[in-house]
Amino acid sequence: MTGWYESYLDCVRGGMFSKRIDELHKQYGNLVRINPWELHIRDPTFFDHFYTSSSNIDKDPWYYNFAGIFGSTFATSSASIHRLRRAAISKAFATSPFTKYQIEYCVERLIKHLQSQQNAPPTHKIIRMSDLFWMLSSDIVTSCMMPERTNYMALPGRAPQYAQMFKTLAKVALWNRHFPRIFSLLSILPQCFGKKFQPFCEVLQMQDDIKDQIIQAAIPHPDAERKSTTLPAHLLASKLSPGDKRTTRLLEEITMIIGAGTEAVGAALSITVYYLLSSPDAVSEVRNELRNAAHQHRPCCRSTSPLTSIQLDILPYNLLASQCPYLGACIKEGLRLSKESNRMPRISSFPMTYYDPDERKTYNIPAGTVVSMSLRDVHLHPSIFPSPHTFNPGRWLGENSQASEKYLVPFAKGGRSCPGRALAMEELFVTVGNLFHHVDMELWETTEEDIIAAHDFFSGATTEREGGLKIVLK
Repeated sequence: MTGWYESYLDCVRGGMFSKRIDELHKQYGNLVRINPWELHIRDPTFFDHFYTSSSNIDKDPWYYNFAGIFGSTFATSSASIHRLRRAAISKAFATSPFTKYQIEYCVERLIKHLQSQQNAPPTHKIIRMSDLFWMLSSDIVTSCMMPERTNYMALPGRAPQYAQMFKTLAKVALWNRHFPRIFSLLSILPQCFGKKFQPFCEVLQMQDDIKDQIIQAAIPHPDAERKSTTLPAHLLASKLSPGDKRTTRLLEEITMIIGAGTEAVGAALSITVYYLLSSPDAVSEVRNELRNAAHQHRPCCRSTSPLTSIQLDILPYNLLASQCPYLGACIKEGLRLSKESNRMPRISSFPMTYYDPDERKTYNIPAGTVVSMSLRDVHLHPSIFPSPHTFNPGRWLGENSQASEKYLVPFAKGGRSCPGRALAMEELFVTVGNLFHHVDMELWETTEEDIIAAHDFFSGATTEREGGLKIVLK
């Protein structure tokens, strides 16, 4: 066996190796060797045990260094170093009145933009929501964590270019995993090298902006209270070693956090809104909940800030999470269906055993072996979620909901799980809830093929045609 066929399926065929893993499981069972050094297990009952107990297990550096951001907590291989770096970033992910305000303010800007288009000519009423969701997610994560937000929603007309920047970056990153140094070569090119490299040049510009904010975070500032809540300030004030506080290392850390917070939440928003709009009954149920919740919402409880005031009656997260169970079920179902890509390889320093319930056989896995599982094999397993490809919010309601919760793992599990889970859930509730509360819309020339991942660039990617979620305002 060779690893070159993985390179071919990833690079030449465009992120198709995960499809090959599915074929191997269908042919050989729950445990398969997918390359010379890695085993892949497809068994949702083993997922919780493996990743919850894997806090002392290292990541596979070859797999996770695909983005060339070796110093980020996400790409850190060593479990002991990872714990130190994660502790340093965790405080920045804690939700607060400030993050609550920033989320509501950014969502209000999105809704105002959509409302401004409702009286526009018919062609202007067709909106590419997938691109806007990416811009919104970027603005929110930077508003909550950085001294300056990206402010992409100020220029919604640039949404396609911004989305293309992330899509191009994901493709290049996949090549970089198999052929390292691609990013290093691109980074030394002049930023105005040409249109072909324009998306990457925009990434370099974004990194320059982040670098400037890191440098400024080390300088005393009149607004010391606000400055102390930012991610650069948290990292610089943490107990990290001087080497881990280097500007280059912090740049890698923050770039990865912004990228992950943008892509993951943006994809979940597109899928959730698509499936809701595909079901008139679901939309009716959600809007009934939102109307009832709105009656309990007092305007005097709305968020305020010295920066600006929120003019729309934005329904807050606490209200939506407590009073809108069906909305919550739709968000959970959207998260389940949005995680159809990527595997998560780990390297155990001690021997492991895996009992295959189908073969009724125990496998002994030697120390040092790379073992991986995939989120989609949990979220789309028919024994856990009947009719797994069907959007069914009802599976999260009633007596069966607790059993399903154990297997909802969009943020992974254990010590390596996503530290931004609380922030992401608040963003999803506030965005989806207020979008359906304030905006009347329907799908426009959008099918499942435009939404569901067909390629695995670690993050999922739809078909090469001009896909994504499109709506028309009513």
